[in-house]
Amino acid sequence: MKSLSVLVAVAALAAKVSAHYTWPQLIVGGVNTSTWQYVRQTNNWQDLNPVTDVTTTDIRCYDSLESGTASTVTVAAGSTVGFTVDGNPSNLYHAGVVNVYMAKAPTGTDVASWDGSGQVWFKIFEIPAVTDGGTSITFPAEGLPTVTFPIPAQVPSGQYLIRIEHIALHVATTFGGAQFYISCAQVQVTGGGTGTPGPLVAFPGEYTGNVRFQREPGILINIYWPIPTTYVQPGPPVWPAVGSSPPASSSTSTVIKTTPPVTTSTTTVVTTSTKASTTTTTTGSSTGSPVAQWGQCGGQGYTGSTTCVSPFTCTVLNPFYSQCV
Repeated sequence: MKSLSVLVAVAALAAKVSAHYTWPQLIVGGVNTSTWQYVRQTNNWQDLNPVTDVTTTDIRCYDSLESGTASTVTVAAGSTVGFTVDGNPSNLYHAGVVNVYMAKAPTGTDVASWDGSGQVWFKIFEIPAVTDGGTSITFPAEGLPTVTFPIPAQVPSGQYLIRIEHIALHVATTFGGAQFYISCAQVQVTGGGTGTPGPLVAFPGEYTGNVRFQREPGILINIYWPIPTTYVQPGPPVWPAVGSSPPASSSTSTVIKTTPPVTTSTTTVVTTSTKASTTTTTTGSSTGSPVAQWGQCGGQGYTGSTTCVSPFTCTVLNPFYSQCV
């Protein structure tokens, strides 16, 4: 009987680890860069465990126990970047939603030494849940091996942290149940605009997990029963608002390491996702610069180009996301 208990405990631990993941690689110029090269190494780089306490500073970049050795990469405003998922399996295994935030380092401060504290974060991208009034709720981010998104063309030039989070909601029925899988990348944005990002929020602070012991929309929630009739995406609205007109830009992103010296090795993106279909998205515009491999080319709310560089095809992964593959 004791042996059986041990086996059950081991199996439970294995299942727990196999369902967790990190965001260790930044995608720049359609290329998957090296692990923890431009992304700050997170506390869970070995055990893969998520953040569950939204009141700790780890809800910011989850790097409190690490030495902070990431380099800073140069990207152009208006270009597409992204993050890859690493785990077992290497995809967003759990039902949940994605948010992407940026925060500009104070003038005169190297982003590599900045902790991202204060009311400085603004949301630039999200993949929410989809509901139909109580019959079903689905999560378009579920199963994705990568998430890519545009750097807003309106964002001013400067050094930024880019923070991505997947909020897994499969056990979010009690306080502290939601699981936050987080990473922060360091970028130098060039060719920026004159926009004023906002609204600005702070981490910790933006999420509470509960409000006077009532459910916080989108975080403290039962996604199974009763099936939610609506879903409120955590955090502020995306900036800039969908439909706003960004300034024209023909610049593209380039990979430039500030420190340490550039290496000659690169890692190519190989996706094992089986969710792709051969249906081409019809959102966005066929005009504009072609999108690089692995870049976003369509989806609900997307306003960029729907044409991919040859020989890649714009392929629908879910209602919110189409990708050049």
